[in-house]
Amino acid sequence: MFLNIIFFATLYPVLFIICIVFALQNSYKDGMLFAVNMKREWVEDENVKAIQKRFKKEMIWYSLILAIIPFSCLFIPYFSIQMTIWMVWLIGAIIMLTLPTIFANNRLKQWKLKMGYYEEQSAERYVELKNAGTVRCMHFLPFFVPLAIGTVAVIAVIPFAKVMGIFCLIGAASGYIFLLVAIWTDRQPVQVISSNSDININYTRAKKRIWKNMWLCAIWLNTALILFLILVSFMQKQVGFIYLAGMIVFIILLAAMCIPAIVILGRVEKAYEDKHDLNGGIEDDRNWIGGMLYYNPKDPHTIVDKRVGIGTTVNMASKAGKGTILFIIIALLMLPLVCVWVIAEEFTPIHLEIENQSLCAEQIRTDYEISLDDLDDVEILTKLPNWSRVNGTGMETLEKGTFKISGEGECQVFLNPQNKKFLYFTANGKNYYMSGIDDTETEEIYQEIMNQK
Repeated sequence: MFLNIIFFATLYPVLFIICIVFALQNSYKDGMLFAVNMKREWVEDENVKAIQKRFKKEMIWYSLILAIIPFSCLFIPYFSIQMTIWMVWLIGAIIMLTLPTIFANNRLKQWKLKMGYYEEQSAERYVELKNAGTVRCMHFLPFFVPLAIGTVAVIAVIPFAKVMGIFCLIGAASGYIFLLVAIWTDRQPVQVISSNSDININYTRAKKRIWKNMWLCAIWLNTALILFLILVSFMQKQVGFIYLAGMIVFIILLAAMCIPAIVILGRVEKAYEDKHDLNGGIEDDRNWIGGMLYYNPKDPHTIVDKRVGIGTTVNMASKAGKGTILFIIIALLMLPLVCVWVIAEEFTPIHLEIENQSLCAEQIRTDYEISLDDLDDVEILTKLPNWSRVNGTGMETLEKGTFKISGEGECQVFLNPQNKKFLYFTANGKNYYMSGIDDTETEEIYQEIMNQK
């Protein structure tokens, strides 16, 4: 139930946000309808109105279907199945809600082609030569300070909390990824919108400064998250819940931080709207696949302004665009693998056995193999202590990994919390809590350990 609450609070609103973004494409604005350049008088054509009506109908049906699906999770008790439904639903929502806009975009382009409204695409390509490649807004020191703070903090905490140190190290790596993206954005060529070089340079500088500030704020926010997680790792109570809350707040703040940047970018676009007197291909409908993906090998720019939604997108014909496509394909292929792994963990029974004078704890693979000579203070427990997960798996039928007990510290857990009897022992300075597939197996292992010690 807790997982569903989190997903309904964080993922379900995505449906409404996407619906609003795409529903706005059904209105004529800035000379466009469904991301297609249109004259106002064209919008009054009966064929265009029929396209709009069909779009509205498709959006309503797709939205209703997607709105109902997540509620199926309320009737499914299994964590892994719930997570799989939510992940597939999220990808499906993004794909399905783009389809009406893509269909409408293609229908409008076919209508324009049929009506003979397309002019021959210009083969000219404009490149700014004045101060070419020298419009830079990034400076080293403002980016170095937060990255250095985060990196030093992670290195300092690893000897005391190894697992948390590794998590924070991954977080610190995210900061360096933000830095690389900021550098890449700052090194984009001057965007040509006018025959006046000064306008091109000032326009590019204004946009690069906005992106620089946004990525700098993202790095500082990432560093704040690292420091927060490090402080929480020294707490004794509700560690897992606080971790989760911190990550949710981080994601919300990261998303909220983009809003001012997008608003300011819109103001820049509006300020330079009447200064556009050149068309480098971005305005040609035929360079936009479905009105969403920009593919123009003749355009040297990697980043261009979106037609659907707000912000920027990547020219898919560029090297970065092809890399983006590859990354998306890999991510989409990884998602089902992750879901299959989680399902396998939940539905594969845990198992304890004595083999070669060692206690082996197995599930999918051998998680623990501990020599019987190292086992001390072996006993059967009928009640588990209150603990919070540091890392590993925490499901209703499986708890496995490193957990923290208030006032006692960390311990290793490998058990089904729905069992009634559990095996406790110490080995090599660590506390272990384990169980077999059922209470009978747990008791048998306990007796076998005691007989051999």
